[in-house]
Amino acid sequence: MDCYLCLDIGGSKYIVGLIDRAGNVLAEKRGVWPVLSERCVLEQTLTAARALIAETGKTPLACGITIPGLADPQNGMWVEASFSGIRNFPICQEVEKALGIPTFCDNDGQAYALAEMLFGACRDVKDFLYVNVSNGIGGSVVMGGKLQYGASGNAGEIGHSVVVENGRRCKCGLNGCLEMHAAGPGIARNYAEMGGETPADAKEIARRAREGEKIAQDVWQLEGELLAKNIAVAINVLNPAKVVLGGGVSLAFDLFGPPLKQAIHERIYRAANPDLEVLPTPLGYLAGLYGAAAIAVSRTEHLFS
Repeated sequence: MDCYLCLDIGGSKYIVGLIDRAGNVLAEKRGVWPVLSERCVLEQTLTAARALIAETGKTPLACGITIPGLADPQNGMWVEASFSGIRNFPICQEVEKALGIPTFCDNDGQAYALAEMLFGACRDVKDFLYVNVSNGIGGSVVMGGKLQYGASGNAGEIGHSVVVENGRRCKCGLNGCLEMHAAGPGIARNYAEMGGETPADAKEIARRAREGEKIAQDVWQLEGELLAKNIAVAINVLNPAKVVLGGGVSLAFDLFGPPLKQAIHERIYRAANPDLEVLPTPLGYLAGLYGAAAIAVSRTEHLFS
């Protein structure tokens, strides 16, 4: 069965894997960035990719890459990630030159939506919203079974809508972006500002909340409420059948999911969205890897176009 090389590039980590057409993960390697730069991304992902190909003896049909930030999938460019210094990086050309296989990329939010359609919760859903919450916040819109890219290819940037007036300064140039208040670093900062005694990342704050720490639980209550403000607006505009939450922060859906659903319920036109479902991705931590596979599959098989 054909397999695909998958490069899931995150803001702080990466996963490189081989996935077959049925969605089976054949092999994977994970790592963290010592620094997020063009050179580092290429060196570490290519080293991992070559090792996987050698270890498995598989020859990938194509390569898919998820991009954190703005992407130009038609030209294989990583256009920008506001939290890094990477700009206008021809990543597909570099990987294709190094490995000799067709290589495709897309914004991670768009990729995750493709993954839901091929491998996840939206195989039979034509209209849905995907929200990715990790070190940043992105998203994607599928209407009529097709990804919606918008006028300049950047639809779905829900993380850069203002959620807190006069809030934290974002590198995109705005103040109070959802990304600054509800992505991983923002969650850690909320915890500190709300009185958390020792610094902690989102994963640790989730652990403390599950063990009963009140401040940690309040942080996740706030998380659900913040996300709901922007998601509810998108629901009223788009009328999706489902809203799927992904990214590393979605692994704490048991903590922020109830307040998220409640706040959405209070903010949407309920009669217009009677059967709306809000859920975490069933693809879990590997959603990005499946997203990269979905990019490669959809481009080589000309799906969803």
